[in-house]
Amino acid sequence: MTSTAAGWIGGIVVAAGLGGAASGGEPAPDAAPLTSVAEVLATPVADRDGTLPVQVRGRLTMIHPHADAAVIQDETGGLWINIAVTRGRDGSRRLVPGMEGTEVVVRGLLQRGGYSPSVQAQSIEVGGQEAVPPAIPADFERLYMGDDNGLRVTCEGVVQACLQNDEQMWGILACQSRRIPFFLLVGKGLPSPDALLDATVRITGVVGSVRNTRGEFLAPQLVCSRRDDVAVIEPPPSTPFEAPFVPLAELGRYRLEPLPAHRIVAEGTVTFAADRLLFVQDGRRGVRVRTAAEAAVSIGDRIRVAGFVEKGRRIAGIDGGLVDVIATGPPPEPLAITPDEVAEINNQAIDLHMMARPGDCDGCLISFPATVIETQQSAGGGDIVLSAGESTLAARLQGAGFEALAELLPGSRVQITGVLQIHLLDDDGTLHVTSTPTLRQMSVHLRDASDVVVLTRPSWWTPQRLGILLGGVLAVLAGALVWVGMLRREVASQSRMLAHEMRRRRDAALEFSASTRERNRLAANLHDTLLQTLRGIDFQLGACRAYRHSGVADSDDHLEVARRMVNHASEELRDSVWALRTMPLAGRSFGESLEAVARQAGHGHAEHISVRVEGARFELPQFVAGNLLLVTQEAIHNALRHADANDIEIVASFDPAVGEVTVRVSDDGCGFTPGRQPGPDQGHFGIAGMRERIERLGGSVTIASEPGGGTVVTARVRKRDYDARIDVDVDDVPAGAA
Repeated sequence: MTSTAAGWIGGIVVAAGLGGAASGGEPAPDAAPLTSVAEVLATPVADRDGTLPVQVRGRLTMIHPHADAAVIQDETGGLWINIAVTRGRDGSRRLVPGMEGTEVVVRGLLQRGGYSPSVQAQSIEVGGQEAVPPAIPADFERLYMGDDNGLRVTCEGVVQACLQNDEQMWGILACQSRRIPFFLLVGKGLPSPDALLDATVRITGVVGSVRNTRGEFLAPQLVCSRRDDVAVIEPPPSTPFEAPFVPLAELGRYRLEPLPAHRIVAEGTVTFAADRLLFVQDGRRGVRVRTAAEAAVSIGDRIRVAGFVEKGRRIAGIDGGLVDVIATGPPPEPLAITPDEVAEINNQAIDLHMMARPGDCDGCLISFPATVIETQQSAGGGDIVLSAGESTLAARLQGAGFEALAELLPGSRVQITGVLQIHLLDDDGTLHVTSTPTLRQMSVHLRDASDVVVLTRPSWWTPQRLGILLGGVLAVLAGALVWVGMLRREVASQSRMLAHEMRRRRDAALEFSASTRERNRLAANLHDTLLQTLRGIDFQLGACRAYRHSGVADSDDHLEVARRMVNHASEELRDSVWALRTMPLAGRSFGESLEAVARQAGHGHAEHISVRVEGARFELPQFVAGNLLLVTQEAIHNALRHADANDIEIVASFDPAVGEVTVRVSDDGCGFTPGRQPGPDQGHFGIAGMRERIERLGGSVTIASEPGGGTVVTARVRKRDYDARIDVDVDDVPAGAA
C-alpha cells in the first residue's frame, strides 16, 4: 500500500504485512467505509460486530506505551484505536510516545470496545508530525454522563491521592467538587508524588472510562501520555500540618465559606487501629481515617491528622491522612448504648429532618450486651453475628486472636466493646429519594479478643442440639427399617437363588443317575447279546478252518481275514461297552477314578497320558464326581481324536477352603481358535455337552487354545452342603423314574 495523502513527504505506511497480523472479522461486502469519528461513534451497538470498514483521518493525541492502544482525534471527536498491527516481527513498536500530533489514516474494522466503539486497525498510514490538537476545558456534567470519551480535555484541581512506579503515575484529582482518577503513562522524569499531593495542578489528557465487563459506564478518568500533561499551578504547603484546623465535630458541617479541596487538619483520640484504618474520637464525634501509609500509633494516642475530607460512605471521613502523635494515654470510656438506642436516635433525626442528638455514634467506642448467633472465622480474622434487642449486627476482629472467639457457642450472652460503624442505605451506590440517607445496618470493630466478655453460657441442650439428637435417632430408626427391608429382600433373593441352584443340581444328579442306569443296562445287553454273538461267529469260523476238507489256500486266506475282522470288532465293542458303563467310582477315590479313565481312554493309543492330584482331598458327591469324569473323558477323547498330541496331562486341584475342585486337561497338540470349532449345528456336541453338564452344577468350563499352541480345558465346580442329601435322594429314585 502507498500513501495517497497529498503533501505527505516522507510518510510511512504500516500494514499487516509489515507490522504484524491484523485481527478481526471480514469486512461486510460492498459496505462503504466510515470516514469520520462522528460516524463511528454514532454507529448502533448492534452494528459494531467487526464487519463495518473504517477509514478515518486524524491526529494522534495519545499513544499507550504499555499496550497496543492509541487515540486519534478529528474535528468531530476522539476515537480509540487498537494498534497491534504496528508491532514488527521482533516485537518493536512503530507508533511510540512522542509521536503525538502525527497525522494518520487508519483503516480497519469497527469493534464494540470496552465502553465506546473502537477500531481494530488493519493498516495505518503515518504522515507528518504537527502540534497536538488543543485540549478543550473539561465539561464535568458531560464527563460524568459518559460523554466526550476519547476527546483531549484539560482541567484544574487539587491532587488528593498520588502513587508512582517506574511505568506510570496515577492519582485522584478533586475538581469542581468532583473527584476524577487520572493516569500518567510515564513514570520517570516526573515530580515526586509528595510534590504533587495537595498541589493545585492542571492535567491534560484523553477522556477514558471506568466500566464493567458489560460495557456499562461507571465513572470517567483522564489518560495522559506525556510528561508535560501535568503542570503544577500552585505547589502544596511546605508542611501538611499547616493546613486549616477543623474540629471533628465540624467536619463536613455547614460553613459560610466551604472548605477548599486541600488538606485539613483534625485532632482526636485513637479508638481503633488496623493496617491503614484508624478511628479517632473527640467527645461524642468519631471519624474514620484512611492513612496514606501504615501509622505507628496505639489505641489511646492523641493525634493530629492531616488529610482530605472524604464522603464516599455518606458520612464524612478523612482520606490520605498523615498522622502526628501529640500525647499518649488511655482510650475514652465507651458509651453505654445499645444498637436499638442508636437506631432510634438516628431514625428520630431522619423523621424530624434534624441532626441526631447528642450524636449519631458512628465511629464512637460503645459497649452493650448481646447474644451470640454464630461465629464466622476467615483467614484475616472473623465475625461474630450478634442479636441485641431488635438489632442484628456483626462484630469484626481483624488479624490474629479470633481463635479464642471462634469457640463461642450460639446463645452465649456477651458484653461487646468496640467502635460502632453505621452503614447507610445508599453507601453502596443505591439512589435514595429522601434528603437524609436511611440507616441500613450497623457493625462493630473489635480491638482485640478482650473486647468480648462472656456473661453467661448457654445450656448444652440447645434447640439445635435437641433437634440434631432427634434427627439422629430418627435417622438411625429409618436406617434400621431400611436395613431390615433390604435384609428381607436379600434373604428372599438368596433363598430363591439357593432353591434354583438346588433344583438344577438335583436335576443334574437325576439326569446323571438315570443316564448311568441306562448305560449299564445297555452295556449288559450288548455284552449278553452282540458280544457273545460275535464270539460265536469267531468260534464257528475257527471250526470251519480246522475241519475244512479241502486245502485250498485262497479259502484259508479268507477265513483268516474274517477272523481278524471279528476280533477287531470285538475289541471295538469292548471299548464301547466300557464307555457306556458307569464311571469307575465305587470303592475308589476321585483321583483313582481319573487314573482309570485315563488308562482306559489311552488303551491302544501312542499318546502319553499323565494324571496328578493337588491339594487336600475331600469327598465329592457321586453325581458331581461322575459329571467331572464324563467331562474329563470327553476332553481326553477330543485330544486323542483331533489334537494330534504327544502328551496329555490331567490335573485335579482340591481347595477345601471354599470346597472347590478344578479339573484341567491340557495337551500339546495342534490347537484351534475357540469359537470357530464345529458345534451342534454341524453335529458336534462334545464341547457344548461339557459346558451344559458343569453349568447345571453351578460351575464353569473354560477352553484356552490357539493354533499350534495346544489346548487347555478347565472345569471348576464347588461342593455344596446339601449335595449329600441330593445324592441320597437320587439313589432312592426307582429306576426309570427320571
